[in-house]
Amino acid sequence: MSGVAVQDWTWTIEPPAGWLVVPSTVTEPAETVGAWQGEAVELLLTSFLPEEADGGTAQPEHVELVRGSLTQTVASLVAFADEAATEGARAIAGLGLLDRGPVPVLVTVGMMDPDESDDALMTVLGATGGNPVNPPSIEYPELPDGDGIQVTRVDIDEAGGAWVTVAVGRRTEHPEAVVDTALIWRSQDLVLVPTILETLVGLLPAVQIIRSEP
Repeated sequence: MSGVAVQDWTWTIEPPAGWLVVPSTVTEPAETVGAWQGEAVELLLTSFLPEEADGGTAQPEHVELVRGSLTQTVASLVAFADEAATEGARAIAGLGLLDRGPVPVLVTVGMMDPDESDDALMTVLGATGGNPVNPPSIEYPELPDGDGIQVTRVDIDEAGGAWVTVAVGRRTEHPEAVVDTALIWRSQDLVLVPTILETLVGLLPAVQIIRSEP
């Protein structure tokens, strides 16, 4: 994935194997984003239901039910990605959790000059704003490679549905740049929240930021 040049250094993201690059609806044509969403859903479906997706013995209605759920989740994640990070590198992971199969997770990385450090990470993680009746829950987990922030929030969509967002971030300070890494999961499957929190904290160190001279 392409990095961002900061003071003569180029930063490149090296995500774990199996992560998919999420196109931006701001910079990519609608047909490109639509095609990607379809491919991502089918890839996740094949991973989740390998025999069913290949026309095996499972009931077709079960396959369509899972496909519909994954389609909604991936579309929501793309929209959330555009809102959270309009620029920069993003990724989505298919994590096998409990009986839910692959669960999409958004990854964003932002870099800034050390002299211009701000609270951008808190904004990306959703720590600001939210429902005033049920404000975001913010914690600070211990990480071996930076300052950690963990945010859980619940928002209500226009149809009255509850969406929970779990985000884990890391700010690492280098002489040349301040690097923010954020992992964000968003779903209506509230039961998964405790597992997702633990998984994201464990996954964050796997997202490596490697610098090299141009």
